[in-house]
Amino acid sequence: MSRRCKRRNVYTVLALSGMLLLLGSSPAVLADSWSEFYAEGSGLLADSDVWESVFTQGGSRQTGLTVFPLLEIPLGGERESMGTAYTAVARDLSAIEANPAATSTMAHTELGLFHRNYIADTSVESAAYTTRFGDLGVGGVARYLHVPFTGRDDRGRQTLSARYSELSAAANISYNFFRSHRFHGLSVGMNAKVAHRSVPEIIAPDQSATSFLVDAGALVRFNFLKPFVSRDRNAAFGIAARNFGTLARDESPPAHVAAGISYRPLRPITVALDAEMPINLAPDTPSAPFAVAAGTSIRITDFFSAGTGVRLKGGNPRVSLGGNVDFDSVSLAVNYTLDMVTQMSGPDNFTIEARFNFGDRGRSERRRELEDLYLEGVEALTAGELERAVSLLEQAIEIDPRFEPAEETLQNARRARELEEQMRSLADLEELDRDPGELLREDEDEDEDDDDE
Repeated sequence: MSRRCKRRNVYTVLALSGMLLLLGSSPAVLADSWSEFYAEGSGLLADSDVWESVFTQGGSRQTGLTVFPLLEIPLGGERESMGTAYTAVARDLSAIEANPAATSTMAHTELGLFHRNYIADTSVESAAYTTRFGDLGVGGVARYLHVPFTGRDDRGRQTLSARYSELSAAANISYNFFRSHRFHGLSVGMNAKVAHRSVPEIIAPDQSATSFLVDAGALVRFNFLKPFVSRDRNAAFGIAARNFGTLARDESPPAHVAAGISYRPLRPITVALDAEMPINLAPDTPSAPFAVAAGTSIRITDFFSAGTGVRLKGGNPRVSLGGNVDFDSVSLAVNYTLDMVTQMSGPDNFTIEARFNFGDRGRSERRRELEDLYLEGVEALTAGELERAVSLLEQAIEIDPRFEPAEETLQNARRARELEEQMRSLADLEELDRDPGELLREDEDEDEDDDDE
């Protein structure tokens, strides 16, 4: 193994170890100071007139008015580390819930497995998959939340055991329209979802319920005040409508409409802002408070990135911190989220993710072949090899008909070839217009030269 590879492996282990120590053990070490700081900050926000009027809209009076809390728990990955400000960023597997349109622009086929310690002994298990066929993206996600209940008598002996659970599953499809070399395209997509809650009869009889839901989204990427050279666009705008569907026993799922922007002022830095408007689908029921989220992600090395973000909704502000280590075909991510229900002495709101990269279905190889053919065609055109230039550029367009530089250069090569043919035709006509006697004498002179030789 080369010295460079050994150094990279050492840095990877150090980064992952530091990330786990920071996100895993810091809550226990800093429990008292963090709890005091968070309580003071939350108290100031709760006493603020601006907070009351803009965000809380009545505070706790409008919480708990929707069902299926699982649908509001972030999947994990970069979306959670950026405080859920991900509607426009939408570039890794966690985007399948943030913006259904994102799968049509994903770079790789990915499978992700997620585990989240939520509150106390409550946990969430999730799995997601996405792949892409040209401009068509498809995927799916399944999630399971379970809350164990244990009954004990006055002597501490267990008398009963029950489990409340929620399950959601979604199938995704999206398409990137109008894609070209100069325009990234307009991506649109949707998720078809089902959500089910299972309430044991010993806890509350006849309370299990199922809802059928849809998500829809749109995403566009573009360049804006871009100070660095890259094929990737440095800005994006996204919009998504999530969790719209049937009621569960006259209660609304957590439906909302979100819009977001993202911007990369420098190559390794991404900043994002989301605004979310909840909509209660149940009649005569108020909606939850307006929410905003802001986050940033920094690519520290080519294999390690870190993110942080804040989400403000009602009286429960949420702060997130996370990191991601990329190996050749596997990525590992950890996130920690601090809010009003987090127990600082334990690993509450702690998420780990393993994401597996299965390649890009040969897209990068075809891109390299396209660029090689295009550059060879330009060189042939410059050298005056018009037939070869036309042939190379036609092969490039067969790979990607929407690669405008090859199409434009091919048109120039064809015009040059037509002009050359016209010049040859004119030269032949000039030969026919000459005096026949002069042409005969030139032929006789050529024959005499041949005889002399």
